[in-house]
Amino acid sequence: MRLKVLATGSIALALIIGASYLPIAAGWPVSIVLLVVLAVFAAGWPRLLKVPSPNPVSLLIFIGSAAATILASFPLKLDSAGMLWLAPIIGVGAIFMFLTQLFRGTDAKARLESVAIGISGLVIGSLGSGWVALGSNTQWRAVALIAGLSIFAAAIPGVLRLPDRIVFPLGFLLAVLVGGAASMFDNNVNVVPGLVLGAACGLVIVGARAMLVSARGPRNTLQMLAASSAPLLLCGAVVWYVHLIRLEFVF
Repeated sequence: MRLKVLATGSIALALIIGASYLPIAAGWPVSIVLLVVLAVFAAGWPRLLKVPSPNPVSLLIFIGSAAATILASFPLKLDSAGMLWLAPIIGVGAIFMFLTQLFRGTDAKARLESVAIGISGLVIGSLGSGWVALGSNTQWRAVALIAGLSIFAAAIPGVLRLPDRIVFPLGFLLAVLVGGAASMFDNNVNVVPGLVLGAACGLVIVGARAMLVSARGPRNTLQMLAASSAPLLLCGAVVWYVHLIRLEFVF
């Protein structure tokens, strides 16, 4: 199952980054790919965490995260594109998540847990809109590629049946090294931001792997797809916010 998670996650990552390199001015190819990934994630996330009534939760996760993705493709202005709608969408989605559990009745099981899992899935899915905000700007395609290589490097040790005390630092170190090395092959990207980007993405990947192992991992195809897509969506926001703090990626 670990190899399947790595394989499916790698395919999704390649599609997201590859879409940003298509010779099209608008960022809609990245949006289309990400919407597909979000649909898969929304379907599998409540089932991965054993929500008793997963369908309403999945629907709200997809609607909210899809709205964030679509709005991210329409920047309000150049320097503040994409993720300004994140907080309102999560706030409204959290209200509706509570309402779905109220409609289940007072005798329903695990209502509070379902709300928490649904809101966490909504946050993860909405953070994935960072890939769209980044991919719609051709100036940052190299940054997306560096992030993708760092993510893949951090994920490789995750397939090894080794304890977290070994896999965690190994995956993190590989992500940092690959991020720094990849930035050296592009004149538009500084080495230091490449290292920072590798470190941030690496922490997300190795942290997600540790949590999945503690939860005894996915048990079926939908759970596997959710497990592989969740870290990728989180890394979308990581890449975008590293760009926002202006670490001089481009000279």
